[in-house]
Amino acid sequence: MDVEGFAESMAESFRVPPEMMGGQEELDEIQRNVDETLEFLESRSVKGTFFVLGRIAVKLPKLVRRIAECGHEIASHSHEHLRLYNLSRQQVQDSLAGSRKALEDASGTPVKGFRAPDFSINAQTLFIFDLIQEAGYQYDSSVYPIAGHDVYGIAGTERWIHRLENGLIEYPLSTAEIAGRRLPALGGGYFRLYPLPLTRWVLRSYEKADKPAMFYIHPYELGNICPGVPGLSRSRTFRHYVNRKRTKARFDKLFRRHRFGRVDEVLRDRGFLAAAR
Repeated sequence: MDVEGFAESMAESFRVPPEMMGGQEELDEIQRNVDETLEFLESRSVKGTFFVLGRIAVKLPKLVRRIAECGHEIASHSHEHLRLYNLSRQQVQDSLAGSRKALEDASGTPVKGFRAPDFSINAQTLFIFDLIQEAGYQYDSSVYPIAGHDVYGIAGTERWIHRLENGLIEYPLSTAEIAGRRLPALGGGYFRLYPLPLTRWVLRSYEKADKPAMFYIHPYELGNICPGVPGLSRSRTFRHYVNRKRTKARFDKLFRRHRFGRVDEVLRDRGFLAAAR
């Protein structure tokens, strides 16, 4: 679960009115959508990992605490939703350290994992993995092992969970191997845009290989609050709004056939993290 505001998640892709970000209305959106997400997951007895922006922990500490108290893992999604490859080295370091502290203070739990906004670590910024490890994180989940996307992706990298040379664990985003091509899958817009049978096929392919998949979604794709951004093209409107009302029903079908869980528990089960004491 990547926890951020709907408008801010797109602000580096196209123009978003600045008044839609950073104010009380956005905080209310995040609060209500996360509350609804927590209720949905609780009713299905599903636990997961919430990658939360540090600034949300500062503004809504009780919400972050509630996520943890509901049995979900708290991980970092950086301090603000800004692509890391557009920041200076010092800005990245400050964001890694600041978000981790804010999230640990708010949740009362250790923060082991990190995910870059928009999966914004690329082949030119691999040094960021060292900064993540130096900031005290044990795993990262920022890499889409694909080529050809205009925002993210590191072509030719490992599809499965693996350990980097610096000791950091990498849990990549999931992909589908189709006709010799590797395509992004199991997350956000891909879940809403792809036919459900394709999503099931991808999940079964991971299960057949005995490898854990990585499925990600946002609270605004499960909750009822999804602000309208003015001036969007038809293609952008379709991409960002299609099938939102069907997301819960689609998840219900997946929950009946597949097992979901927290990232840290998956990594412990697979021997990448030490067993909890």
